[in-house]
Amino acid sequence: MNDSSSNNILGFDSASTTCCDVVSQPMILPYPLNVLIICNNNSIEQGLTAYFATISNIQVEYCTLLPSSLSNFSLVLLVLDDNIDTAKHTIEKFSKQEKHFLLLGDNIKSELIRLAIHHNVKDIISIADIEKELYLSLLTAANDLINSSKIAPVFTIINGKSGSGASFITSCLGEISANLTTEEIAILDADLNYGTLTDTFNFEPNYFITDALEDLDQLDNTAIRSMMLKRNNLSFLASKPYTLLNANPHLLERLPQLIWKVKLNHDLVLIDLSRGLETHSNSLISLSDKVIVVVQQNIISLREAKVLIQQLTTNVGIPAEKLHIIVNRHSHKGNNISIKDIKNVLDVESIFIVSNNYELANAGINSGSPILKVANHKIIQDEISHIIREIFPLDIPDIKPSLFTKIFRRK
Repeated sequence: MNDSSSNNILGFDSASTTCCDVVSQPMILPYPLNVLIICNNNSIEQGLTAYFATISNIQVEYCTLLPSSLSNFSLVLLVLDDNIDTAKHTIEKFSKQEKHFLLLGDNIKSELIRLAIHHNVKDIISIADIEKELYLSLLTAANDLINSSKIAPVFTIINGKSGSGASFITSCLGEISANLTTEEIAILDADLNYGTLTDTFNFEPNYFITDALEDLDQLDNTAIRSMMLKRNNLSFLASKPYTLLNANPHLLERLPQLIWKVKLNHDLVLIDLSRGLETHSNSLISLSDKVIVVVQQNIISLREAKVLIQQLTTNVGIPAEKLHIIVNRHSHKGNNISIKDIKNVLDVESIFIVSNNYELANAGINSGSPILKVANHKIIQDEISHIIREIFPLDIPDIKPSLFTKIFRRK
């Protein structure tokens, strides 16, 4: 096929007909790609498999013929062979399903190139140039999908010290956010030992995070929304007790892919990491737009929180500006540790308080009632609402207080 009509006119090197060597450094896509590769060459397929193993945030499936539906794929790679008629037919089918597609091959006929360009091919790459060009094309496809998709921000809530109240804060943030806006709020209980949010919300789940991870490849947009427990615009995915002891560790490696699917089907995602940093949690924190560290107003809590923050910023790579602090069970009386002291110790600028009302929190948990239905909830509701308005990018109506509200507002 070395003739004047080959894809050498685009400057591709056709000297090599085998796939490139695997690159040494792993690459990370900013958006998950589900890629279908149509390939009839075992040698090229093996090389591509090794190549894709170096790329994070991508799922690859191979076939020899174009399937009837491409709805589960965001990108199609067609590895060309000598059958030009089949290639033409396949490209025309791509165009009808409006899918991004790439062509991979050597010495491609000019008529095939013209047809591919007519149908908006994203790139044409020679086999020899896969190593240096394919990742850039995948990156372009991922960025195009980011620009055309609504992606929910992820806020992870984590205890600075065990027992500081991260699960309580998560439940309040989720419940009150859903009450303030019509946008879709999702909560994931990532306490994979014994999550308490199921009891807090008085839910009775029969589908858990581990089930979602096992079904991940089959979870389309409709399934993602229907698998979660729902209360109006608040969705919840529970963790099964003692998941860490009983689950396959390799299954937990798919947590980032699950988070991405949840992000693409909601407006805000909250993750409860009340157990703190664990092996499975680093990837979740890395996906987070913000991390909320829950502390209490005592020296031991602040010491442990300081170590956690150092771990987050130094080893996990979370910049300090992505961190917020919530001082739970805060009291102005009988405590000589001020907010200024906490800010100086933790070296984080963004600090909020939630007042000390253990009886209220306990009453909600024991009764299985949302905080908005528990008596004397107004102060905490106002404090949580303030946090939500300050840090959550939600469309919340700006309700001006009436004269009556101003007079009787509780300080």
